[in-house]
Amino acid sequence: MNPIITVADAVALSLVFSRLIALFMAFPVFNSALVPGNVKVLLVISLAFFIMGLGGIEVDLSRFSWRLYLFLILKEALIGFSLGLLAKIFLAAFSYAAEIISYFMGLTIVNIFDPTYGQISILSKLFIFLFYLLFFISDAYAYMFSSILVSFKQIPLFSLTFDNGVFRYIIELSSQIFVLGFKLAFPFALILFIINVALALVNRLIPQINVFIVGLPLQIFVGLAALAFGASVIVYSGLSFLQLLGEDYIYLIKNIG
Repeated sequence: MNPIITVADAVALSLVFSRLIALFMAFPVFNSALVPGNVKVLLVISLAFFIMGLGGIEVDLSRFSWRLYLFLILKEALIGFSLGLLAKIFLAAFSYAAEIISYFMGLTIVNIFDPTYGQISILSKLFIFLFYLLFFISDAYAYMFSSILVSFKQIPLFSLTFDNGVFRYIIELSSQIFVLGFKLAFPFALILFIINVALALVNRLIPQINVFIVGLPLQIFVGLAALAFGASVIVYSGLSFLQLLGEDYIYLIKNIG
């Protein structure tokens, strides 16, 4: 009687688990409390068996040892964490843009504590959910799952090569959080900055007017109006972020392999 899962299949499955678990721990959407824990476990298990069956992954146990096995587990965890951290960078750029706009609107004084994200502004939470919405509407999630499958072909389970330049690339790419975030927030921040300059001039020319009482509601109103009229800019920028994410995924997988 043939066993359902052989020893080689169990070793391969544990390595696939290591890469997927590390990826989902670092990947936005799936690492948040929005997704229940049992759903995460079921998703990782089903995806691991799917990759095992579709990818035709085989393991040669002729050179197997426990020391090599532990090294491979660590390598798979680092690969999965690197792929998940890459998507986290682009989400952080969206959140940073929201923080810049919130600062000019005066909404940073109403930060809330969300058990999912911690201390966060209302506008930042809106931008994060918008990024999630674009992630699923634009079929970027399908691109992500296909790239995971490709990663097992480009980076075999028993491959002992790992380019150290990958971490340097991720660190250098993390600087794009500020660049992309500022590009996204610049049109709205410029409008609000002009409003602040106008209020400062009014305060100097007409000191009798209490600028603080008038300015704060005006900044919020102008900021919300700018966000309403410039929503297409945010959506277009989010789609361009996802396109850059796909290109960086391909580059990272090729360099690791």
